[in-house]
Amino acid sequence: MLKAREILKLKHEVGLSLREIGKACNCGKSTVSEILERAGKAGITWPIDLSDKQLLSLLYPPTEKKDSVPEPDMEYVFYEMKKKHVTLMLLWEEYKAKHPDGIMYTQFCERYRKFRKTNQLTMHVEHTAGEEMQVDWAGTTMAYVEPETGEIKPAYLFVSVLPASAYPFAYAFGDTKLPNWIDAHVRAYEYFGGVPKVTIPDNTKTAVIKTDLVDPVLNKSYCEMARYYGTTLVPARAGRPKDKAADENMVGNVSRRIIAALRNRQFFSLLEINESIKEELVKLVNRPFQKMKGNRLTAFEKIDKPVLQALPATRYEFSDWKETKVQFNYHVDYDGFFYSVHFTNVGQSCSVRATSKTIEIFIAGERVAAYPRNYNPYKRYITLPEHMPEAHKAVSGWSPDRFLNWAEKIGPNTRELLQYVLESREYPVQTYRACMGIMRFSKSHSAEIMEAASQEALAQKTYSFKYFSIILKQVTAKATDTNDEKIVNHVNIRGSRAYAGGGIHA
Repeated sequence: MLKAREILKLKHEVGLSLREIGKACNCGKSTVSEILERAGKAGITWPIDLSDKQLLSLLYPPTEKKDSVPEPDMEYVFYEMKKKHVTLMLLWEEYKAKHPDGIMYTQFCERYRKFRKTNQLTMHVEHTAGEEMQVDWAGTTMAYVEPETGEIKPAYLFVSVLPASAYPFAYAFGDTKLPNWIDAHVRAYEYFGGVPKVTIPDNTKTAVIKTDLVDPVLNKSYCEMARYYGTTLVPARAGRPKDKAADENMVGNVSRRIIAALRNRQFFSLLEINESIKEELVKLVNRPFQKMKGNRLTAFEKIDKPVLQALPATRYEFSDWKETKVQFNYHVDYDGFFYSVHFTNVGQSCSVRATSKTIEIFIAGERVAAYPRNYNPYKRYITLPEHMPEAHKAVSGWSPDRFLNWAEKIGPNTRELLQYVLESREYPVQTYRACMGIMRFSKSHSAEIMEAASQEALAQKTYSFKYFSIILKQVTAKATDTNDEKIVNHVNIRGSRAYAGGGIHA
């Protein structure tokens, strides 16, 4: 502005030529000409009674803008790109159909890249809407006080997230064992109101029995739950946290926004903890994004919710799988209770599927028996008559007569005890394990000890393997103490006379 004032002064007061003014003001002849021309068009005369700002606005008035090119809605493009099979080329073509004079494809892509760079939700991997759910346990625990004992107990937070919309779920459990791991997934699916196509867990033992880069061995109960909900389990690679970076990030958010927010609260049950987590979770999902419109809830409703798979009609019931063998008495053991299968299956490998209500037994993938689950501690055997061999004879030579013949070799007390054990159940075959356990004790104990223990058991009317083993230990310990108290006489052992007077006499 100083040069403009000087140019106008030299022209109107001094009357110099354009070339002379340019030399005096250290600028080109064309610059002098342009300023004088602009001053003429603006009606500026000398002397000038204007401020620099006023002079600038007169010399360089705002130019009339041409019709601007319509800009694409990058927020719309961002959300549409999370939908399956949608590409930037397709979105650009739709944009050009509405705005033929719009920007070209290269500029369209450049604007999208800039939008992603400033968008906090963008990861290195583009997540498809409704495609994934990432899950893990939070590293930081919470705690509550048991009212009856005053004991401080830990609470472990399960965290899951739909990475396309960054929509989270969190719930606290008393431990991280398999039943709670399965229950956490079921609660997450119900919270989201649908099921993603892929579930990505960490390499925790409740999910992956054996890690492998190509073919990891997954927990059987976990796989069954996934099949029920129609989702595919794809464990993250060991030592590769980026495989589930969204959940790693969400664990941090939950730790800061929920665990830290509740750090000064005292809880007296898991129920209280989960009620508070629910309140804080609402605050988290409604918290506005910093660099784009909306929040996690609006993003979830726009991106993931419309494309999640529907929930099944009924809730999944947890089932535990156990690999075992059919015992010699054609029963299968699960959790200390015994269920019969047909006697021809003795010795075969089998799988037991247990829920809170039922027990199912599978051999070679085929279900061979099913029972209501037994919880009666006084009747641990369930035996179906059709599973037993003819006349209740056991397989491979096992029979009541065989046990009684063996016991007779030990002594009458042992035989009488086994007779009572065999008669203590509805079917003798249900006692074969107890009889075999008593039989094995004869390998490490003398017949006298076995007879004494059997006599004591008969006197107390306790006809079980458990109590016999306790009595046998007591009888053995008593016999050992008695033997220690006896004085041994032998020609090679010196008596007290050998040391009389402090000397040794031949």
